[in-house]
This record gives sequence, C-alpha cells and structure tokens, in this order.
Amino acid sequence: MDIVYKTTMLTQGGRSGQVQSEDGRFKLKLAVPTEMGGPGGAPNPEQLFAGAFAACFEHSVRHIARADKLPLRGCYAEATLSMYVTFEGAYRMALSLTLFMAGTLDQATADNLVERARGICPYADAVKNNMTLNVKAVLDTPVAA
Repeated sequence: MDIVYKTTMLTQGGRSGQVQSEDGRFKLKLAVPTEMGGPGGAPNPEQLFAGAFAACFEHSVRHIARADKLPLRGCYAEATLSMYVTFEGAYRMALSLTLFMAGTLDQATADNLVERARGICPYADAVKNNMTLNVKAVLDTPVAA
C-alpha cells in the first residue's frame, strides 16, 4: 500500500483553543458551542469533521460518476452531525449526508452512486461500525418517468 498524502495538524487549548496545519496554511480558533455550555462564536471540531466528511464523500461520488461516464452535471453535499451522550456518559456522533445531484440520472442510479461512494470514501471507512452514518441521494433535476 502506497501513501498518497500525509498531513499533520496541531491543536492547543482543546475545544476552546486553536487548530493549525504544521505548514501554517490553515489556522483556526475554536469555541465550544453554546448548546454545550460554551460561548460559541467560532467553529467547533464537529463542524470541521462534518465539513471534511461531506467534502470527501462528495468527491467519492464525483469520482465514481466520472469513471463510469455517468451524466452527473453537478453535486453538493449537506452534512448534519448530531452529538449525543449515551446512558454510560460517553459522547457519540451520528452523521446524515444528503447528496444533491444534477444531471440526467434516475433515482436508482443516484442511490447506487451513493452506496458505491460509501465503499471508497476513506471517512466512511474510518467510521464504519462505530458511528451512525445515513446517506441519501436527492435529484435536483429528476428525470421524468
């Protein structure tokens, strides 16, 4: 197996601190969301995770569509991350991804694309069997029956 990319991120201060890339090109202050008792007003780790997951999953959909020469004209992803506490007091997450697709795809093809993306997306693989992940495809331009 060949490494195709490697990065290092640095954090200090936890949820109320900052995160930055080792090369300094990415730097962001973080804040605990108000819903979790914090001041809010800045991004939090869950937002970063949801955005990164959605971007990677959308890219997987586009990659498969391009490889199969499918008529996908456009695509965007909406990620909704929920954090909850178990009865044992452990924090867990669930992620719902909706992929909005434009093109002359039918619903079955769009659904198949999303399921196949689940199989190649490294984020989906990383959370397999340890996080609830719901994915669905929505056609922005449905094909008339």
